[in-house]
Amino acid sequence: MTMRCALLFLSLSGLACGDGETLIANRSPQAFAGFDQILVQGGSLLLDGSNSFDPDNNGLTYRWSLISAPTGVTLSGADEAQAELSATAQAQGTAIVALEVSDGPTWSSPDWLQVRIIAQSEQARPVAKAGFNRHMRSGEPVILDGDASQGSVDTYRWVHLRSPDGDHRVIPDGVTALVSDLEVGLHVFGLSVAQSGRWSVMDCVSIMVSQDGGQTAFPEVTVEQQSDGSVTLAAASDTQVSWALVSDPAGASTQLDGIGDNGTRLEYRSNANGTHLFSATLANGLSDWVAVELENTP
Repeated sequence: MTMRCALLFLSLSGLACGDGETLIANRSPQAFAGFDQILVQGGSLLLDGSNSFDPDNNGLTYRWSLISAPTGVTLSGADEAQAELSATAQAQGTAIVALEVSDGPTWSSPDWLQVRIIAQSEQARPVAKAGFNRHMRSGEPVILDGDASQGSVDTYRWVHLRSPDGDHRVIPDGVTALVSDLEVGLHVFGLSVAQSGRWSVMDCVSIMVSQDGGQTAFPEVTVEQQSDGSVTLAAASDTQVSWALVSDPAGASTQLDGIGDNGTRLEYRSNANGTHLFSATLANGLSDWVAVELENTP
C-alpha cells in the first residue's frame, strides 16, 4: 500500500512522509538583475546580476537577454554575471532586459529591469560633497572623503587648491584619499565628481593644520541666491569677513567688498560664463571656499 502525503513547498528544507520518502523542497535559483536604470545616449551601462541567489551554493550560470530595445541598443557579455548595455548617440526610448540563472538542472524565472535611454542634456548633474571644514593636528594624516556626493557617480577627482607654501599635492582619483605630512597652515581641497562624463560643480573643504589642532569655527559659506549671471553668498561668522574672487573663467582674481554686518554677505555679478571660485576669510586665517557656476542667458 502506497501512502499519499500533501506536499508543502518550503524554501530551504524538505518534508519527510510517513513511508520514509523525503519530499525535496523547492530550491530553485533566483535571478536578480538589479534596479531600473538610466543610460545616456552614446554611453554604456554595466548590468550586475551577481546578487542572484542559489540556495544550494552550486554556482550559477547566467543568461541575459534583450526583451525589447530601441534601434542602436546592444547587449554584450550575455553569459556573464555582469553584462554591458550600450546605446548609440541616436538611440532613444526604453530597453527591457531579462536575466535568468541556472544552478545546473534548473533555470530560474526571469527577473526584468528597464533602462531608459536619455540625451546627455537630460541627465541630472551629480553633486560633489567634499566633507566638512576641520582642524587637524600637525603630523596627523588627512582623509579626504567624497562618499556623501549625490548621484550615480563614476569618477571622483580631487585637487589641492591652496597650501601655505604653494606646494600643491597631486592626489589620485577616488572616492577617498589619504594625504600625509601637511605643513602647518590652511589647506583647501576641491572635489569634482562625474557621471557618464557629466561633471558636477566643484565642492571645497578647508583644513587648518596647527600644532594644537585648534577649535575655532570656520566661516561656512552658503549660496543664498543665484540667478542669471549673479550670485549672493553668505558667510556664517560673528567677526569680520574678507572676501576674494580666487579665480574666474579667465583666471582673474581680486579682492571683493562684503556687505551687511561684518561684511558677511557678498553680491557678485559677472558676464563671464563658467566657474567662479570665491573665498571668505577671517582675521585668524580660517577660510571657506565655494565654487559657483554662472551662466548668462543670451
